[in-house]
Amino acid sequence: MLSQELGKERVLGAAEQIKHLLSKDDEHDRTLMKKGLILYRQGSIFMIKTTSDSVSARVQDVTSVEVKLDLDDFTMSTCTCPSDSICRHILATFLYVYATVDRVGTFVDRWKDDKKQPDILAHVRKASSLLRPEPEFNNKSLQSWLNFFDEEYELWREQISSPNNLVQSLYHHYYMKLKKKAPTSPEMKQFYNTQAATTVFIKMLQLINETKPSDYMLQHVYYPFIDQLIDAVSMAIREMKRYALPFALDPLLDESVERFRELLTCSTHYQYERLTLYRLLWTELLRRDKFILREREWLEEQQADELDRDLPKTVEYETALMHMDFLQSRDDDVFKRLSALPATAYPFMFEWVEDIVKKKNYQRLSRWVTHLIDSAPDYLQSPVSFNEKRSSIRYLINLLKENTDFTKKDAVFEELCAALLPYSYSEYDDYLLTKQQYRKWVELQTLLGFSIFELDRFVLKEAEKAEPGSLLPLYHQAVETEISMRTRENYKVAVRYLKRLKAIYKKLKNEPAWENYLHHLTEEHRRLRAFREELKKGKLIHA
Repeated sequence: MLSQELGKERVLGAAEQIKHLLSKDDEHDRTLMKKGLILYRQGSIFMIKTTSDSVSARVQDVTSVEVKLDLDDFTMSTCTCPSDSICRHILATFLYVYATVDRVGTFVDRWKDDKKQPDILAHVRKASSLLRPEPEFNNKSLQSWLNFFDEEYELWREQISSPNNLVQSLYHHYYMKLKKKAPTSPEMKQFYNTQAATTVFIKMLQLINETKPSDYMLQHVYYPFIDQLIDAVSMAIREMKRYALPFALDPLLDESVERFRELLTCSTHYQYERLTLYRLLWTELLRRDKFILREREWLEEQQADELDRDLPKTVEYETALMHMDFLQSRDDDVFKRLSALPATAYPFMFEWVEDIVKKKNYQRLSRWVTHLIDSAPDYLQSPVSFNEKRSSIRYLINLLKENTDFTKKDAVFEELCAALLPYSYSEYDDYLLTKQQYRKWVELQTLLGFSIFELDRFVLKEAEKAEPGSLLPLYHQAVETEISMRTRENYKVAVRYLKRLKAIYKKLKNEPAWENYLHHLTEEHRRLRAFREELKKGKLIHA
């Protein structure tokens, strides 16, 4: 039984944690509890598995999700649904477990009537926290938000009982606390959420600096949270853009110029992700000349200081300056700076290209695509893995391919596809077929060494119908290949291809060319008796 495997005390301990994490006075928490109860009563929990301190299960909701309960630290419980905090699926699974030790109604009644009398120590603050005055929270003050973020971080650090699962606790517990304090006005709320996610991102990097996790931890444990935080910022900004931003936001944006600089200096880890977030914030929120000039001046001061101290240029400062150039459409300066970076930095341009695409500035886009073409050979010869190159180039080609206005007006797109071969083969192949450019499509297949039997028969029929002459090189090549194999079976295949060639030449009304080709072919291979026999059987020759 579950109660025997987990222990009643552990289950009741988790129940106490829930009473502190969810408030009966909060409408959101009450709704959450109600939905969890409904799922539990509908019998939606199945495939239960337990360990000494955890429970995993599947919950059938609109879609099936996987839940894992951590009974020792309930904030560490996870669910595969989109929620980043305690959700109805987690609660439904817990209620299923609780039912093995007591009535579920008893738990709900205690939660509703809880006056927190059993947990006296929950109200006791550490002496260190008593020395700090409670900050006054102002919904329209960035400094007030930052003070609150720092205060909550210190409290979170004091309450950590184990060094294990630090990053999970930071994300699920600390971040959740910050989000609950968001202002109610939609546009201010999203700007607050942007600042909160950015703060957690920076705190996570500071945590990495302190704890020095292994490469495995950085890749498999920290990175998913880093990635989610960037997505959270992107989503908050997208929501914010739905509203006309109030003038009250201007001073907060002004203060944010200095705030976002921390992304450049807070760590040496996750350089690409830090710069991605920095560029996102500047592109979407701070794209004003007065902010850009201020930031440029600061960045140039940092570089001048490095020069005075004979230090190498910091990549973060150089990239940030490139971004300031980009925001002011100083593309020649961007290209000049890019030329000093290693070839592996090629994909770093894609975010700028995406911004230009969004703004439908086709003249500027053509210049950037030309630069991408010129830079492609060095990137294709760089030591980056095949899969990484393929992934990057697929993203770039699809970004431009979807922008049909550009692909219709500018042949530079096709030139880019050709420059990025073989990594752009799939997209270029599809593009040429969509445009019904069959001659170029055949050239592409020949260039990459595809033989005619490897190609789709339907596509070959369509090509022959639309532009029959386009297939001649493929069939000529196929005939030579089959003859070179020197077996009767291959000669038979060669004859089938020759018959197709004869039909195509006839369709083109160019029978003399066919007769001339067949004469030269038979003369060249006149010593191959079996081949001549197959030609006779196929009624291509008579003697």
